[in-house]
Amino acid sequence: MKRIILSALLCATALNAQAFDCQRLGHTEGKTHEIGAELLTYTHIVLPENIMEKTQPIVGNPELWTTDTAGTHLYIKPNSSQPLGKTTSFSVVGKSGASYDFLVTRQEHLKNNCYKLADGVLFSKEHREALSQSTKTDSSDEIAMLWKEKYLQQQQEFKEEKNKAILTALRQYRYQIYTRYNWTKSGISFIGNDFISDIYDDGRFTYIRVNKQNKGLMMIEATLEGQTELIEAQYDTVSQMYTVAGIYPEFTMKYGKTSVEIERNDNDTVGEY
Repeated sequence: MKRIILSALLCATALNAQAFDCQRLGHTEGKTHEIGAELLTYTHIVLPENIMEKTQPIVGNPELWTTDTAGTHLYIKPNSSQPLGKTTSFSVVGKSGASYDFLVTRQEHLKNNCYKLADGVLFSKEHREALSQSTKTDSSDEIAMLWKEKYLQQQQEFKEEKNKAILTALRQYRYQIYTRYNWTKSGISFIGNDFISDIYDDGRFTYIRVNKQNKGLMMIEATLEGQTELIEAQYDTVSQMYTVAGIYPEFTMKYGKTSVEIERNDNDTVGEY
């Protein structure tokens, strides 16, 4: 039912495209068209022919972009504001075997979100020969196979780009880690002498890992502008980790009459705050 409703909406959009002017794009062999798209708003592309049967649009990062088709009409929109989804590749093959390739960039306040292409051309000499043979035998299986190969290649390229971005983010995060903390316990030894395992921060949050947590949750205090205040913190039972919002030169963990004084050696940080 949802698919029927969506198809009806896309068809209505296609009729509207005929009533309003779309920006014309001249198409030549091997050309990649650079177009824009707004967040959660479809950009409309009108092809000079229908999409070939048994093929689907190829999107560089389909998790962050949404596409649909209706006859000669293509639709694409970004569904996320993540940096990794700033741009994407977008390709389709026409009924004649012509390739239509786009580089779509997420933008704000677009003046135009409709494009109309002139006649396209076949996308490579090898593909033209294969497509020609497929046309002679009246079979679309080889064409579908070529399209699948191109799809898998782009999916692999996107996966490698995604993994590279993740590794870069991890390297940057490791560089932000600060570990030079000291702590001393005072009062009765209700919580034990080895209560704290380690302490570090990333410039935004302070992390306190404990060796055991069987005496109840600790209260955390800090002196802010001369006033002693409770600090917002959360405890994770799986990792046995207190997560404190912010970084502080000194603060105290308390449980009853027992307290642990924690001190940050200096104010150095390469974190975001």
